[in-house]
Amino acid sequence: MTFANPSEVFFSRDHFAHALKYWRNFNGMSQLELVEALSLSHRAFLGINQPMLSKWEHGNGQPSLMRRVGVATFFQQPYQYSEDEKRIIQGVEKYDDFFRGFDTLYPYTIDCFETYTWDSLPPAYREQVMYAQQHYRYGNFSKLIEVLSVREMHVVVAKHKQAIVGHIVYGKNHEGIDCLLSYIALDKHLYRQVHLHACELFEGKKLLFTAIKPYAKTLVSDIFIPEKYQIGEISVYECQLDRLTANPFFDQIHEDGRVLTLLSHHQKVQRHRRNETTKDAECFA
Repeated sequence: MTFANPSEVFFSRDHFAHALKYWRNFNGMSQLELVEALSLSHRAFLGINQPMLSKWEHGNGQPSLMRRVGVATFFQQPYQYSEDEKRIIQGVEKYDDFFRGFDTLYPYTIDCFETYTWDSLPPAYREQVMYAQQHYRYGNFSKLIEVLSVREMHVVVAKHKQAIVGHIVYGKNHEGIDCLLSYIALDKHLYRQVHLHACELFEGKKLLFTAIKPYAKTLVSDIFIPEKYQIGEISVYECQLDRLTANPFFDQIHEDGRVLTLLSHHQKVQRHRRNETTKDAECFA
């Protein structure tokens, strides 16, 4: 089979059918294999089947914007938005409060990662880590330690020269299970590097981690990670990290996968509002 130049085949509303067929074939997947991979990887694709995918490829009907973006994300390809689609994305960006990175004035890099126990962490570093946690995640370590039953903490600081530009805080609970309390970075580029370092750190291990913000909970739920328990507003999840890293949408959460989660969370918010409106109407009926 002869393929066009991959750089010339892009996902968009008008070119979705062609791009879907091209990238499926390019990756050596049958329609059924793609259906299974999508439906097992993200909640947005529950209910799709091979006849449905075939219709999409032939241009007989088109999936929602969320699914179109999801397919592009699955194949790690960009999606080119039309003007009206751009307005939709701008409308849902208000939920983007988890990866609140920004384009920094100077292009910082991570020169090294240094690991400390919490007690051996230099006081100046500890103050910065605690400040970042409190102001970026709106939570403190004492509450996370209590919820996860962590017995001792370690800190990895990501450094640019002598300045901290990111951190990872982790420990073990009373059962010896690794617990990820926090990882943060100065901007999205650095965030991804810290994220990849955390994945290496816990590779092959069972991991407990938390989510506080509704957007973060949507992100985790959408890739089928079940909630283990909840204390107050903090939800705790348990999984093998390899299961997370094998998920194509988890790998893209700092890239276009973020848009998929924004769209998914918007749908979740809208459903909740409709349910609340229905309940209010029933109360006054």
